[in-house]
Amino acid sequence: MALVPAGPFLMGSLDGEADERPARTVKLDAFYMDRFEVTHAQYAAFVQATGHKAPIDWPGGKMPPALAKHPVVNVTWSDADAYARWAGKRLPTEAEWEKAARGTDARIYPWGNDPARKSASGQDAQDPKRREGRTFPVGSFPDDASPYGVMDMAGNAWEWTADWYNAYPGNENLELEYGCKYRVIRGGGALDYYGKPSTRRCATRARSAPYGTYDALGFRCVKEAK
Repeated sequence: MALVPAGPFLMGSLDGEADERPARTVKLDAFYMDRFEVTHAQYAAFVQATGHKAPIDWPGGKMPPALAKHPVVNVTWSDADAYARWAGKRLPTEAEWEKAARGTDARIYPWGNDPARKSASGQDAQDPKRREGRTFPVGSFPDDASPYGVMDMAGNAWEWTADWYNAYPGNENLELEYGCKYRVIRGGGALDYYGKPSTRRCATRARSAPYGTYDALGFRCVKEAK
């Protein structure tokens, strides 16, 4: 896990989507975040230890060995929450996720402000496997590391967070989707979501019904820093 120190950071954006506004300073306590998304192999250990149901994309309930190092997907919010509790951790809040991705300098992407700087991102976007709906082994794109060394925060799997999809304080934009209906998901994703390409920006928000599963929606965990 990577340590994200206590302190303020800028959350949201001024020129992004309406649900990212207004940009504001948020103060957080220190916490640890998984450097990588939870993998199929890690989730298999949880399933074996607890008897929890396997993801729907495991043939016969057995983990495909070729996917051992890929982020586990096709898990509901409750599945992710159960794993996190079993591991002695929890799901990150939306604010924790964004700070771990962008640091304290208000950068647009985990690697900085230049969208062209991440060469692997372009390769990822053009890779035919991406169009086939496949993920990649965690850590496949080392140049997308966040300021704290957290990986895959601008691609691979989308990730569940602990929070409901609500308006930010001071946001007067009315959305029917706000409220305790959808959980916030973050991270870009190896697949397009809602039929449009990911921006890979740290402030980008998306949502998913907590009872639903998706073939590019996984998670990572956090825990308190004592």
